[in-house]
Amino acid sequence: MSLQHEQLIDQYDNSRAGKASFDIQQRIKEDPEALTEWKYLNLAVEGVQDAALAERIAKAHSTWKTQQSAAENASPAIIRSVYRNVMRVAACLLLVVVGSSLYKYVITSSSSIYGKYYMSYALNTNRGAGTADAIEEAYNNKDWTAVINAFNNTATKSNEAYFLSGVAELELKNYADAINKFHQVMANNARTGSDSYQDESEYYLAMSWLANSEVKEAMPLLKKISADQHHLYHDKVAAISSLDLQIAAYKEFK
Repeated sequence: MSLQHEQLIDQYDNSRAGKASFDIQQRIKEDPEALTEWKYLNLAVEGVQDAALAERIAKAHSTWKTQQSAAENASPAIIRSVYRNVMRVAACLLLVVVGSSLYKYVITSSSSIYGKYYMSYALNTNRGAGTADAIEEAYNNKDWTAVINAFNNTATKSNEAYFLSGVAELELKNYADAINKFHQVMANNARTGSDSYQDESEYYLAMSWLANSEVKEAMPLLKKISADQHHLYHDKVAAISSLDLQIAAYKEFK
């Protein structure tokens, strides 16, 4: 006898609680159809970890149990009718869960998160004549190569010079160079006790890691920014879905 949807869901819930049925697990392994559905269920609920969708499954499961209990004293015809209706709902819900989860899994990546949450840096400062102005002018003109050239020609490199050239490297997809320059700003601040371009460098460093498919490197810094309500980029980072980050991290190391 083939396993039913609710038996698979019960088995999944029990396995999470360390109470999985050995008999049910063996039946899943021996039944190709049940095994396929079991894999989809794990991918949808466990692999993707979509709490909202999992909650919908739990509610549907709870509704089924309530209706089953109420129908125990009803006539056999009513019991069969309720059972069929609940099974239809469960089957449809499972298809929605699997379809939605698979779609989210497919479209989510570190690059998609970067593309959605990357914020261009707008420079509005103007100083007197000097080498720093050459970097600023090139930056405002979005001439990224000129920004880097001006940086390389600067004898004394400030945090602003490192930061702006880091953003230019990021715009040119030179992610490793961008990461190094944002790190340099943060290292300078740690050494001098300054906070010059600290928030900016933290945010753009995290974005560089995402762009470079290094999600695990980006996550601690993103959590730090999200937890600091006074951080310049708090609101931007707080909007990033933790589920999306988990999916991207899973795909990075699968």
